[in-house]
Amino acid sequence: MLVRWLPFFLNVTALLIGIKMKSRQLSKLSAWQLFTICSAVVYVMAIGYLTLAPTSYAFVKNQQVTVMMVGSAPVNLIPFWSTTADFYQNMIMMVPLGGYLALLVPTFKLKDVVLTGILVSIGIETLQFVLDLTINLSRWVDVNDVLTNAPGVVIGWLLIVLIKHTPLRKVIKKWML
Repeated sequence: MLVRWLPFFLNVTALLIGIKMKSRQLSKLSAWQLFTICSAVVYVMAIGYLTLAPTSYAFVKNQQVTVMMVGSAPVNLIPFWSTTADFYQNMIMMVPLGGYLALLVPTFKLKDVVLTGILVSIGIETLQFVLDLTINLSRWVDVNDVLTNAPGVVIGWLLIVLIKHTPLRKVIKKWML
């Protein structure tokens, strides 16, 4: 069913349109900065694929949780029902987003990063819920994803902030906008 891939393709299309609209500004950046932007775009497309495409990557089998069905959407509202590999993989998945925030928006403070992590996480879960109800995306909506994604963003941001206070700051500054 091709319609289930529509959200992913819209995500990619929006990214490409955004790049085209900023092409004049991009031409003024260094190769290092362009690499940061291009790798961030690839990262966002990968996250879009992992969260908004009709695919399922269950890295842990036989999870013992009873989901609540809301229409055709499986929903888990029980926090910390399981701390298996999936729980930590969600956190790791969002670490690069925090790093990109530190590189692309160096004026962000910790509260901005926390808020961005929470909003991105809630946005992904909300989209999965709506898409499950409308086009049967076949994705779980899970409160644990929100609880693990946001700290992952903060960890990534903190890593770059800490590196900026070491002798590696000269290297990091090349990649920053």
